Amino acid sequence: MKKKITILLIIICFVIFNNFENDFQKRISHLNYDFFQKLFETEPNTNAVIIVDIDEKSLKQLGQFPWRRDIHSTIINNLNAANAKVIAFDIFFSEPDKQNPQLFIEEFNLQNQNNIMFDSDQLLSDTIEKSNVILPVVGAVEVQDLDQNLNIKANLIKRGETPSNYLYTFNSLITSLPKFNEKAKGLGTISIIEGEDGILRSVPMMININDTIVPALSLEAIRLFNDQKSILIETNSSGIQAIKTRTNLIKTDENALINVKYRKFDDNFYISASDIFYNQFDQNRIKDKIVLIGSSAQGIFDLIKTPSDKIIPGVEVHATIIENVLSNDFLITNHTTKLIENVILILSLILVIIFTSYIKPTFSILFFAVQIAALFFVSLIMYKQNYFIDVYNTILTSIVLFTIVLYWRFIEENKAALDNEKKQLVLKKEREIAGEVQKKLFPDLKKPIQEIFAMNVPARDVSGDYFDHIKTDDEQIYFTLADVSGKGVKAGMLMANASSIFKTLSKLNFDLNQLVMNINNQVKESSYQGMFITAVIGRINLKTNEMEFVNFGHESIMIYDKNKNTFDYQKASSPPLGLMNIKSVAMIKTSKLNLENKKIFIYTDGVTEGYLENGQELTAKGVEDIVLNNKDLSLKDTIEIVVKKLNHGIKLRDDITMLGIDLKN
Repeated sequence: MKKKITILLIIICFVIFNNFENDFQKRISHLNYDFFQKLFETEPNTNAVIIVDIDEKSLKQLGQFPWRRDIHSTIINNLNAANAKVIAFDIFFSEPDKQNPQLFIEEFNLQNQNNIMFDSDQLLSDTIEKSNVILPVVGAVEVQDLDQNLNIKANLIKRGETPSNYLYTFNSLITSLPKFNEKAKGLGTISIIEGEDGILRSVPMMININDTIVPALSLEAIRLFNDQKSILIETNSSGIQAIKTRTNLIKTDENALINVKYRKFDDNFYISASDIFYNQFDQNRIKDKIVLIGSSAQGIFDLIKTPSDKIIPGVEVHATIIENVLSNDFLITNHTTKLIENVILILSLILVIIFTSYIKPTFSILFFAVQIAALFFVSLIMYKQNYFIDVYNTILTSIVLFTIVLYWRFIEENKAALDNEKKQLVLKKEREIAGEVQKKLFPDLKKPIQEIFAMNVPARDVSGDYFDHIKTDDEQIYFTLADVSGKGVKAGMLMANASSIFKTLSKLNFDLNQLVMNINNQVKESSYQGMFITAVIGRINLKTNEMEFVNFGHESIMIYDKNKNTFDYQKASSPPLGLMNIKSVAMIKTSKLNLENKKIFIYTDGVTEGYLENGQELTAKGVEDIVLNNKDLSLKDTIEIVVKKLNHGIKLRDDITMLGIDLKN
């Protein structure tokens, strides 16, 4: 009971640990996540998303970044001409253009003859206004100098609890100038949540900035791509449940995080920004697509480490999320997956306890290995269904519990083995003592009676068989051969009780009927749980050569006629001793037999059912053959041959007892 309670407490602790956020548990979970990301990296789908890359080539052709705003305006116009559906910037316009020609006019009081000089900021603002442009927002912990109210373009519909209570919250923000944000068709966050190891595994689809809910840049791009105005946020007491547009359902975790399902690198994902500027690109690659403008250039420092140890531009992360959502192929981690993890954990721990407690250690290790493989298989299947189930923690926990319980079992079995060994030594000693006591019940073979010979070989230390013969005077011999139902000490004790009565009453020359009645009734009173005795009890009159006997449910008596060389059998005439009380001697049926020219053999079933060296049973026919083949030998020699045939070194299945009678030996 104590062990069961301890194991239950361990399981509870493991489940609590699995649900308690800690660095160790996170690292183990990340190993699981990263393994599957490396194993199942797929090809990117460029049908909906394309990246305009501010790459090294663009910097070489268009100059160092940041560029003058009219360059961005030209890029937007060329994308519009190619029928881009949505244009989303992963770069900020947070300060006025320092290369703005208008600044030179104002600073030097120049005349803008023929409108040669222009306001690049205003040009970009006008271009954004007539385009389907999304500008970025990023949450900041430290308060920035920027002081503007975000006018979120999406219509956010809230269902359930207040979403901002569960979102990642920031005190301030970094974004573009108000003049640009006001003209944009959408504002979206590009905030990311990197792991402690610097690897980006998940991205918030919404954040909270000073009680303003800001959708992700990718979410805004999807909204505009589908020509939608609203985004639905479903929340309950556990946190964010889902984010919906009219065409897409995004199951996030409670903090609105979505796991990024990274793809293999594909050049078709990218178009150089300089190619767009100089209009040197295939417009079909742009038509009706979401275009993300970002940078892969080293000097701009917008690089992200992925679970597969690759370094990719930050803009590709947003492109991948858009692709994940549009194709409904993103990894879900939420309350449902956590529930599944807990169920798998509990079942796994229960199986570990079953394997280690009730199955042999060798097989338990085999079953445990199969269980671990099954956990990987289940996790794999769930991953293919876009549900991330962390089995690494379950496997680690199961290994720990398996080791603990197996060690406990080893200790307990060793202790049990030692206790059993001690117990067996005590029992063996007790059986040896009981066996020695029982041997004293048998007649003294050093003082043989010429007319009778008997032999007993116990299968155990204490025999359930018994024989005795008492010559009370020159004319009478009392004899018995008996077999107790059952074996061991209890059988021996019951037989000892019957023996004492036989010896006492025989020496008093009791009538046979009176003798067996008293033995039967005493056995009935002292038997254990329905034990009984089959027996042959008789008396030989040496003067008349007659044998008077009663067969109490025993094996048939074998009668060998010396003159005729034939065998006859005397079956039992009464039920075994101890089955019922005998109230009168009149209930006893005795039989008489003239012993002249006859040999009598009485034996237990251990003789007829005993195994020979060839594996066959001896049977009564086998006894007959031995008697015929050795008819000129003495009783003693004949019986010893029978016993030798059965007692040949193999553990006996039953006690061997045989008694012979021959008045003219």
